[in-house]
Amino acid sequence: MKDIIVWAIHAPAGTLALITSVVAMCAKKGSVLHKKAGTYFIASMMVMLVSGITTGYLKSSIDDMVLGTIVLYTLFTAWLTVHHKKNETGVLEVIALVWVVGFAITAFSISMGGLEADVSPLAYLIWGCFAIFCALGDIRNLYQCGFSGTQRIIRHVWRIGFSILWAALAFTDKIVKMMGANLKSMQEEQLLFIVAIPTTLILITILYWVTQILFFSREKFARYGEQTG
Repeated sequence: MKDIIVWAIHAPAGTLALITSVVAMCAKKGSVLHKKAGTYFIASMMVMLVSGITTGYLKSSIDDMVLGTIVLYTLFTAWLTVHHKKNETGVLEVIALVWVVGFAITAFSISMGGLEADVSPLAYLIWGCFAIFCALGDIRNLYQCGFSGTQRIIRHVWRIGFSILWAALAFTDKIVKMMGANLKSMQEEQLLFIVAIPTTLILITILYWVTQILFFSREKFARYGEQTG
């Protein structure tokens, strides 16, 4: 059953998510093409993540379930940020805050040996700290009754960028498994072209847009931040 979910739902949805993410990143920001590509990206990523979490449950993989949950959270809050009007929040933001706090508690519990996992306890400690960082941002967003201007766009960009990064990593993981290998057994050249270069390009793209928003096109992006989703 889990193999059917992976190859019939999870992998195609992830591939569509990567294609639409490239279109959204290259399209003019705020344009119709950017918004449509972003909508398809969100939808396909949701399908990919839910199917991935389901598969993780079926094969009793705590790691897959936990990682899928935090990426689903960042994707959901990235969408919420531009879905609402400026300075607007609702019950969904409260649910997201409870969600990420629950994730932090789970991650810290795993890091202290409360649950068995394949990944090292340090990794879960880092994930827990990341969740607390996100929760603080959610609390600030709720306290201010929603962000506007560049604050709103920055929140959307880094959270959607995080989701794209993990979509790319999941895609490379499938390529590695199709090669009948794993990351530890792969040669350095293979790791460079299959994992390191795509991941680095995505990180550079995210940093580029964050820099553009903060320092070079602040007024233009502030206008985007004032518009409705």
